[in-house]
Amino acid sequence: MKPTKPITRAFCVELQQELSIVAARREYFSQEPPRARFEFLCSSEPCRAQGVKVTGVRYDVKPQDNPTFVSAHFRANPHYDHHADCEWVDDSDPETELTSSSDPQTRLRQLKRKLDDAIDVFDPNPKEPVKEAATREMVGKPSEQPAPAGLVLPPREPATPRYSETRTNNLERLVDFYRQARAELSPEDFKHLTLRVAGQGEVTLRSYFRHIKYAQAGDKDRVMFGGGLVERYGVGFKFVFFDRIDGKRVSLYVSPARMQAYRSSRYINELLSHADEVKFFTFFALGNLVMSPSGKSLSLEVDDLRHLAIVLGPAREDAASAEE
Repeated sequence: MKPTKPITRAFCVELQQELSIVAARREYFSQEPPRARFEFLCSSEPCRAQGVKVTGVRYDVKPQDNPTFVSAHFRANPHYDHHADCEWVDDSDPETELTSSSDPQTRLRQLKRKLDDAIDVFDPNPKEPVKEAATREMVGKPSEQPAPAGLVLPPREPATPRYSETRTNNLERLVDFYRQARAELSPEDFKHLTLRVAGQGEVTLRSYFRHIKYAQAGDKDRVMFGGGLVERYGVGFKFVFFDRIDGKRVSLYVSPARMQAYRSSRYINELLSHADEVKFFTFFALGNLVMSPSGKSLSLEVDDLRHLAIVLGPAREDAASAEE
């Protein structure tokens, strides 16, 4: 049978664990060059037992603002049929349900099925790897063997229930959902997308993301974002937003010590290494907006670097010309 639902997770053969496409991207760019692409099997055990492969698309491309938005995603491999009990196979016709149903929740579910990896529940509290592994039953049990050289494994995401709800504590995954929804849904459909946030309840996806130009000192519990430029301080950096708040500059600083202690620092460094090739970066951060003691500037403080997602801006014209 062929999958009829978006495939949001797959089993990575090399890492011997299930990954979202965002986690696969982070793992890919955490390798030392030259990087090797991964092989993926279906996350459903009956399919995996039969060696059913799925394809990872664009996880080897860094997140970037482009005129034509194409998200990283998993897709069914046309050479393999999935088991009848596969979690990605659904006998219902989503298009028929979408047009025939007047129930708001049904319409919301079907709108989310238009997207590659729609998130229902976001837990902004990252789990510690050891505690999570000890208290959570994995859908696909990870191997006890160490990761390949050059890879740094992030905390594994909570297993998605076998029914319809998709949960994550991965901010970058939530950002990809937000970016694709904005790019591909109509404004009317986008404003109706909702998200359950642990500790807050249900909010609209649009309201959970706040552009920095609309933020105020003291704001927190929202994903704040905006474009700007990066200044490097050794392995650390400062990101300065283009937009100001009441004329005051807004920045986000990460010290060299924090970068050295962060398990995915290689991935962040890989993104920031393109500073001379792009017009700007867009930072998405879940943190607190704090006024400086002098009252002349503001700082977006992020307690955990897992609460930071970076998107490359459009390529500089001179850099694009050099590649042609």
